[in-house]
Amino acid sequence: MHSSLESNTLGPNVWDYDMVLEKIGYGKTQWLLLLVSGLLTITSVAAQQAMSIIVIASQCEFETTQAEKGVMMAASVTGQLLCEWVSSYRRKVLLYGNFASNALQFILMFVTSVWLFNIINLLVGISVGAVSAALYAYLSEFNIPRHRAVAINYSTMFVSVTAIYVPATAWLVLSSNWAISIGDFVFRPWRLLLLVSLLPGFIGGLILLYYPESPKLLLSQEKNKEAIEAVAWISKFNRGKSIHQVLNCDEFTLKSEDPVGENLLAESQGCGILSKICRATIPLFHKPHGFNFILCNLALFGMFFSSNGMQLWFPEIVNRSSGAENNSSTVCEILSVPVEHVNVTETLDCTDPISSKTYIDNLVVGFAFLIGFSIQGLILNPLGRKNVLLAALAVATLSGVLLHFMESPTGVLVLFCLYILLPGLSISIMIGAIVDLVPTHLRSKAVSFCMSLGRLGIIAATNLMGVMLQPYCNTTFAMFTCTLIVCIVIVHYLPIRNSA
Repeated sequence: MHSSLESNTLGPNVWDYDMVLEKIGYGKTQWLLLLVSGLLTITSVAAQQAMSIIVIASQCEFETTQAEKGVMMAASVTGQLLCEWVSSYRRKVLLYGNFASNALQFILMFVTSVWLFNIINLLVGISVGAVSAALYAYLSEFNIPRHRAVAINYSTMFVSVTAIYVPATAWLVLSSNWAISIGDFVFRPWRLLLLVSLLPGFIGGLILLYYPESPKLLLSQEKNKEAIEAVAWISKFNRGKSIHQVLNCDEFTLKSEDPVGENLLAESQGCGILSKICRATIPLFHKPHGFNFILCNLALFGMFFSSNGMQLWFPEIVNRSSGAENNSSTVCEILSVPVEHVNVTETLDCTDPISSKTYIDNLVVGFAFLIGFSIQGLILNPLGRKNVLLAALAVATLSGVLLHFMESPTGVLVLFCLYILLPGLSISIMIGAIVDLVPTHLRSKAVSFCMSLGRLGIIAATNLMGVMLQPYCNTTFAMFTCTLIVCIVIVHYLPIRNSA
């Protein structure tokens, strides 16, 4: 049976873009673009996650305090927050943003001042945020409607791959103790980790150079000629045939697409951009969905705060715990012991050893995310979204409570896995619920706003832990657990459909 997309009802020379994609068929264009999106995702997420290991490896050289480590981890996330509303050209944003972040990460390899490091890392975050904002739209617009959700789902799984990639490559790079002295500058292994993090995105960017702009976006901008050229490229790459052979016609035009939405960066500067953002955001808080939207944002803020904030500090916590002489102590009893730094930044002996257990435990969390995403996809429809959300948050809360008392290293690892994993998995479910709670024309703005607030939660969590983790460890863990309890109460009262 043929899909309804295969029947052209618009006229002999006018074709719908999705109909043309159906005629061309799924092929190398889509498979390679999925790989590219995965590579860009790895570099984008690694820019944030690798910092949790770099702050440990560089603490001797930068002489950082716990609070300064929190700032280092939050810098990239802050940049991503500032760039959440990018809505201009897909391909140009992806290329410029990706190569800019690659160049800035390369420069970071040679920075010796911690505050200059943070400023450049903030710029890395802005570049990475631009890539994240445009990536899924670009990927989806090269797929027909029934393939879009699957393509995006597979692309998001690379976030879990990154959670494995970062500790695995860090273990490989940082396991050797070497240093190259160039005058007063000393190049140590942790600097090479920045290069390893940017490589997937650089390779993905090189492949993306051969791709055209999104035909769907071009049609929404009334650039029919450029859109036809892009469609012809897809046909040639997928089928080895011209688009005219595939459609069996000599001349054709493509049906115009509805505008993709207000370009918040177009023809505006300074306050004009802020004014446009405010105008685009205000309708999200109107009745009848406004109150529920506010509750959703509070819940999502709490999930990012608890899961991502704890995940960024997890390598530091494990590394400190693995060096403890007494294995029968709780996590907070170990962390309450002050860290002693030796100021040897002028010598080649300035090293900060990271235990093998740090890498192994972070790999376990990475694999847990990968398995968790797979299991979540299987149980979501049978059990219902709201039920899965409540169960996940309840188990995470219980894990947070037990972390105050657990002394077994294996038990602590299991509890941390659940404490980080379950709220993290709940984020994607919550975003799906938000999409259902707001009108169709506001959905992209709603997701952008929620992701911005979520990143604000990460910034708050990393800085809070930097200041409070050592002197007030139990209080810090209690605050994170109480945040999850608030999330449970909010989710319970939200009108979330159980069917996806």
